[in-house]
Amino acid sequence: MLKNLTTVVLVLWALSSFSQTSSEVLAQATEKMESKEYKEAIELLSEAISNDKNNVDLLLKRGQAKYESGKGILAIQDYNKVISLDAQNSLAYALRSAVYVELRDYKSAIEDCQKAIEIDAKNELAYIRMGDSYFSMDAPNYIEAMKAYNYAINLNDKNKTALHNRGFAKKELKDYLGAIDDFNKAIIIDAEYGSAYMNRGICKSLLGDTPGACIDWYLAGEMGQEEAEQYIATRCNQ
Repeated sequence: MLKNLTTVVLVLWALSSFSQTSSEVLAQATEKMESKEYKEAIELLSEAISNDKNNVDLLLKRGQAKYESGKGILAIQDYNKVISLDAQNSLAYALRSAVYVELRDYKSAIEDCQKAIEIDAKNELAYIRMGDSYFSMDAPNYIEAMKAYNYAINLNDKNKTALHNRGFAKKELKDYLGAIDDFNKAIIIDAEYGSAYMNRGICKSLLGDTPGACIDWYLAGEMGQEEAEQYIATRCNQ
């Protein structure tokens, strides 16, 4: 009896220890991804997954690491695995849709977003990905893209990505003032949002505000937007 009790205690301790290790792995992988150390993050996650093949959180994180490292097609394997384990995992569908956008399979991307939203109507990422899908088509549907971004913003008016992307759609629809308003909101949320400065500058330029545009492009360049240098060189007085 004592022997059996000891065995149970050891098993419970091992499970508890592994659970903690999984949490630590996720935290470490997140840090590495933030530092763009994707190879190290993937290796770390893969080792953990080899010991816990059905850990949905680890699989999702590895899929994200693969996607962010430019290996989106490999990320599909992890998202497929998650969906096979949990067909109601809304996040897995939303994340997989981004890979389909990269592969120009917009039909599959939109279907994944629709499935994600069907499971969880409050999945902000799914609405953003749906907007990105419509936006990225060979014949972009900016109206449908804006509708999708609107849903995301209605759920969370502090979602800087949805605001930025909606601003981009408005820019393409020549609603420059509306676009600037969205870029302003995104910048208030994230003062170092380089792409928002870059595109706000373009809108200002199209409205005739060259000085304001040049200031935005200069700031965008300081934040790593490489195309800003060309805009400054060709449209701003040095």
